[in-house]
Amino acid sequence: MDISNFMSEEEYVAQMYTGALLNPRIDSTFKALFTQPTKESRAALQSFLEAATERNIDSFEFVANDAPEEFFGQRRVSYDIMCVFTDGEAANIEMQAFNQEYDYGKRAEYQVARLETTYLKKGDSWEKAPKVYQITVLDFVYTKPSEDNKESFKPVSRYAMRTKDGRELTNSLNVVFIELPKVKKLEDSLETNSKLENWAIFLKDADNPNKTGLIHQLANKEAGLMNAQMSLSNISANRDLWIAQYRKELAERDELSSREAMLKKGLARGIEQGIKQGLAQGIKQGLEQGLAQGIEQGLAQGREQGLAQGREQGLAQGQMQKARESAKNFLRMGLPAEQVAQGVGLPLEEVLQLL
Repeated sequence: MDISNFMSEEEYVAQMYTGALLNPRIDSTFKALFTQPTKESRAALQSFLEAATERNIDSFEFVANDAPEEFFGQRRVSYDIMCVFTDGEAANIEMQAFNQEYDYGKRAEYQVARLETTYLKKGDSWEKAPKVYQITVLDFVYTKPSEDNKESFKPVSRYAMRTKDGRELTNSLNVVFIELPKVKKLEDSLETNSKLENWAIFLKDADNPNKTGLIHQLANKEAGLMNAQMSLSNISANRDLWIAQYRKELAERDELSSREAMLKKGLARGIEQGIKQGLAQGIKQGLEQGLAQGIEQGLAQGREQGLAQGREQGLAQGQMQKARESAKNFLRMGLPAEQVAQGVGLPLEEVLQLL
């Protein structure tokens, strides 16, 4: 990606004076949207949590972002927006704006398992294991849509431990994926969408000046989304957040540019190696095919020459045999050997041997 035309930091930050809104799909903005010490921000987060967990939440508290390490060498886990509900259930929310191309499914499984172990205390019975949620918003497609699976077209996917025939184990570990690029088809069905689907539309288009009318519709329909719109508007006046967003977007563009450069370099090398390998294989195959064709043509030519030579030899032998038979007949008639040899074209010595 060419970033030479990307605006400077000051030009980027100056957007805040035009009424532009921050991009809620950038992780720094996403966190700020839900974690400000304002009633709008807290109400928005509660609404989002209820939509994602499909349950009512009386109250919740933020907790530390780093999960404790239980033993040396255990992989560290850092949570983005970590909340614990009054009944002991817990949820981590994170935004993934850029596809790092690693296995997000396994990553989410590990995160939700660590949530469970973090809040099940030593000495507690298994019955006290809390229900936990790993909620991940993805600004890219994780599950490729397939006609064989209609559910793959939907932006919201919910995962829990089940048997192959669909029977639930305990439903304690829950993973929720929200794929924002899949929401476009839901813009005309705001009344029938689930709450989380409408939240996905908001997160996808809240900063898009061409979708202002759509965002107003969502805000008027759902109080939580109205609070989210107010919270986003408030934090969009924060210069530090504009700088953080600029640097994050610039870093992502740098990484994309680096990936594309490596891809082009790898492609060029691949073409060069492919030509060399193809040439070598072509020469080898050409030699093999040429040898086979040469053998085949040689056999054919050999057969033709052999037949011609055979015919010539056969004809000569036949003529010689005929001359001998004639010589024998003439000798029986009493003709002199010299005269017979001259008449049939045989050497005198050979005629004398016929006597």
